[in-house]
Amino acid sequence: MKTLRPLLILCLCLVLNGPAATLFSAETPKAAKNQTAKITIDPELQKIIDQDNEAQIEVDKWIKDYQALNRTNAVQDATLPLRIRERFDSVKSAYEDYLFTHSTNMEARLAYASFLTDIGQDNDAAREWLKLQKQHPDNPVLWNNLGNYFAQKGSAKDAFPYYEKAIELAPKEVLYLKNLANVVYIFRQEAMEYYSMNEQQTIRLAQAFYQKAKLLQPDDFVLATSLAQTWYYITPFNARQARAAWEKAYEMASDDSERQGILLHYARVAILDEQFDEALQWLDQVTYSQHQKLKQQLLENLEKRRELSAAKE
Repeated sequence: MKTLRPLLILCLCLVLNGPAATLFSAETPKAAKNQTAKITIDPELQKIIDQDNEAQIEVDKWIKDYQALNRTNAVQDATLPLRIRERFDSVKSAYEDYLFTHSTNMEARLAYASFLTDIGQDNDAAREWLKLQKQHPDNPVLWNNLGNYFAQKGSAKDAFPYYEKAIELAPKEVLYLKNLANVVYIFRQEAMEYYSMNEQQTIRLAQAFYQKAKLLQPDDFVLATSLAQTWYYITPFNARQARAAWEKAYEMASDDSERQGILLHYARVAILDEQFDEALQWLDQVTYSQHQKLKQQLLENLEKRRELSAAKE
């Protein structure tokens, strides 16, 4: 369920030719379902959550089948959006019926808001979180989810205080630190204004949040790559520190595809450091098909930079 939503929105955009959704690249947890799993909940509510999960899996399969069919034979399935809506409408009705008689049940409202986020009804989910946040101001999940909402809507200046409050309430929750780091890094202009910093200070701040999260979760590959990415924007560029960060990420890679992805960054660092022969050696080791487009871009960039370097001599 946690990886479904971008795929669902992409499919609906393709099928309906509707406007593209704004997707924030930071991790967007469905905290309600995670949280309800940690406590004892009403069996009736658990049954609805199970229905929710089943619907998400089924719709995910429909979308993947549709995309697989379009790879070999372009088709238009006019029934797909309707089937998706009908499948989710039954789950939505189940949540709403339950909430009609259990309106103060926090776990139910969290699960319902999570479901609304899954199906792209972010504004409705935010209204649920805002109601709960007023009733339960010490719950960090609500502050974090509202931070995600504002970040996804492109209002990062509104997101920062929500993430900060979530971290204040749960300082050892890695997810909240990662989310704040991502928003500071991606929305640098807004972060500069909010924190009264220049761009380099803002990037350093994002690094500090990533590093703090890394101390709490040292084996997180995505976190390590996020931190390594920031070194490209530190000036003057420090090839040694950048390479060291990518080497740490390489150690955490789970398969050869991820490791070859890191080799592309070894090459990029070498190119920026004008170590062109070294960069070529790294690129020669990249053989996976999914990396070939970026490999070709780096090869082209390498040749341009080599020419510029030769012209300066």
